[in-house]
Amino acid sequence: MFKVVDRYVGRNVVVWACSSTLGLVALSSLIKFVDQLRNVGRGDYDMAAIAEYVSWTVPGQICMFFPMGVLIGTVLALGNLATSSELIVMQGLGKSRLGIVSSACFWLLPVVIAVFLMGEFVVPDSEKKAESVQTAAISGGQVAVTSRGIWFREGNSFINIARVLTDGSLDAVYRYDFSDTLPKQLTRYMVARKGIWQDGKWHMTDVSVYSFSMDRVVKEFPESADWELNLTPEKLDVVGVGADEFSIRGLVSYIDYITKNGQKADRYYLDLYRKIIAPFMTLVILLLAASTVFGPLRSATMGARVVVGIVVGFAFYAINEILAPFTIFWGIPPVICAVMPTVLMLGAGIYLLKRSSS
Repeated sequence: MFKVVDRYVGRNVVVWACSSTLGLVALSSLIKFVDQLRNVGRGDYDMAAIAEYVSWTVPGQICMFFPMGVLIGTVLALGNLATSSELIVMQGLGKSRLGIVSSACFWLLPVVIAVFLMGEFVVPDSEKKAESVQTAAISGGQVAVTSRGIWFREGNSFINIARVLTDGSLDAVYRYDFSDTLPKQLTRYMVARKGIWQDGKWHMTDVSVYSFSMDRVVKEFPESADWELNLTPEKLDVVGVGADEFSIRGLVSYIDYITKNGQKADRYYLDLYRKIIAPFMTLVILLLAASTVFGPLRSATMGARVVVGIVVGFAFYAINEILAPFTIFWGIPPVICAVMPTVLMLGAGIYLLKRSSS
């Protein structure tokens, strides 16, 4: 009999959690679409480009709003069961409150894993594609973001930047200069290990220059060179990929790289640990939502439950976004900064669940 109860509770929670997540994603996509209208007319950026850009951001929005969707969906699902006295009947049959919460967690777990895998394998590529669509349209095809870094064109030159480091400097810059006349021929190939913005120019160091002519290749290795490019640090901030768009594997690789270059990686460690504990955090959110239903929201209206769910979700988001960076500033290890909000939320959920049963 309890298997039927478990299935019933789990199905309700999963349906409401997924529906709430999709509703939040739809609302966010609409806001994002309206916000992008201000860029219409810049280059080739039109309504079709906006629609394509927004569609590529949907996987990332699903991963971002899923914890909030679980919170609201659990409050609504269990709240409806409480309103119809079905939770009381389940408890009368011997099903404990912890057992009801465990059933919801068990049935939601496959969805949690699916969203986690989406964030690891789908979101990084989709976000890069979204950035590529937007920057290519706005720049008229002059700039593109790919898995191999940032590409842009200036006159007869094509330039590839492998990475933009945390201090705004460029790492591994490749430049291909082509002839003015048709057919286009590669006349010079340059590689710079690092680039720093100085006095309105990019100061490149450890430069290798290969000049091509009809009968020979001339090699030069100057220690430095100044490149006058239209791509400024401000423009790089627009087309660069943020840390939240990395996969776990990408973050590990990037942390290893910037650490070897003598730069601080605490912020990226924080993002890494957050991504690792994300599935557990979602289940803790479900516990917190369930504890409020068994307690103060047992006889509340649906509107009140939605409002409480949004307030609790926003409070957790504020704690997670504000407390964690401050703890890094105070010198607390990033792993503690990432885990602390979830542990506090777990404690609050257990406290409310025990208090409601007393």
